[in-house]
Amino acid sequence: MTEPLLHPHGHSRRGAGDRSDPTPFPILWEPARIPHSPLLRPGTLRVGTLGPDGTTSMVALGRLGYRLAHLGGPEIEAVPYDSFEELLAAVGSRGGPSYALVPGAAECATRFFWSPRLRLDATFSSPTPEYGIASYRTGLREGILRLATLHETRRLVELLDGAEGGRGGYEIAWVPAESTMHAAQLVTEGRADAAVTNEPGRAAHRLEFQVSRPGVPMVWMVFGPAVLARPGATTP
Repeated sequence: MTEPLLHPHGHSRRGAGDRSDPTPFPILWEPARIPHSPLLRPGTLRVGTLGPDGTTSMVALGRLGYRLAHLGGPEIEAVPYDSFEELLAAVGSRGGPSYALVPGAAECATRFFWSPRLRLDATFSSPTPEYGIASYRTGLREGILRLATLHETRRLVELLDGAEGGRGGYEIAWVPAESTMHAAQLVTEGRADAAVTNEPGRAAHRLEFQVSRPGVPMVWMVFGPAVLARPGATTP
């Protein structure tokens, strides 16, 4: 079931400092989950995703929270994790968030579908920020290039084909990163020469894109408890 989440005229629950993207987008709900889903009830709901603040996942979670607020749903409390593997282990467990937001591009996304603790509640499409290869203003030096990136964004090394001299002048030494923000951080720590990161990561660490590309529409999946408690129900 698809429901457009539109900003009601004259109504806003955004704070003065809230810079959430106001562009409406539809959410595809799993019909069997709608009657009792906490996503459609007032209150506060903890949702885990890949952090820290500024990752593409946290940007998408902010947009989702803004939409749910305009459906009369809960205020979202973001719970950032260093990896999706850590999120999978924590969601639905004691002390962990009840819900998880996972991008379709995540390498381990299939494991969320098959977890006995979780069920898919909803999906939506939201664009990513701009992505690129960022470094200090001095630019990229030919030769060995220590490039920090998530495994999922390694293919963006192809952006170097658009750099002066092309990709052939570089010997890539991969530096594993847990997130786009972590990749940019590795550059500032001197552990990488450049990072595949997004615009928030570039800006937060005061780097410059040497080559970049616009963001792309991304499918996001919202996973919740396998068994939903009925509102007002008591546990024995």
